[in-house]
Amino acid sequence: MPVDGSEHANKAISIACDLAQKYNGRIALLHILADGKNAADLLELSVAKSFSPKLTQQLKLAASNSSQPAPENVLRFIGEKILEQAKAKVIRRGVEVEVLPICSGDPAETILMTQGKVGASTIVMGCRGVSDTKQSSHGSVSNAVFSKATCTCLSVK
Repeated sequence: MPVDGSEHANKAISIACDLAQKYNGRIALLHILADGKNAADLLELSVAKSFSPKLTQQLKLAASNSSQPAPENVLRFIGEKILEQAKAKVIRRGVEVEVLPICSGDPAETILMTQGKVGASTIVMGCRGVSDTKQSSHGSVSNAVFSKATCTCLSVK
């Protein structure tokens, strides 16, 4: 289950837990660094309220300069927070969870490669990620995953 802190990914956690409980499964959480993402988008994530004032100020400064993406150390910290919160939600539901190391790279390819490595029978993910554009019903990452995946995929909106 890829998690990026978006509203749809957060909703997908509940669905993934339902499936894991029903079919005696486990959840492997994956976070891919949001390389090049606009800092303003990151301030909109549900985890943003847990950011320190210093981190919030760093993101606001980066957001004020639209050409400046968030620095990698900030992205990594945000990824850790996202994984921490997702893991807590899964544990509260009584589902076995594995937190995979934070990755970087093309999100769709990384999701597909990780699915193969962990042997996941299902990919549950939000239909849209951090950049919530309205161009189609699914984001470009979920479209790419669904078109190339060899396992069951579930999109949550």
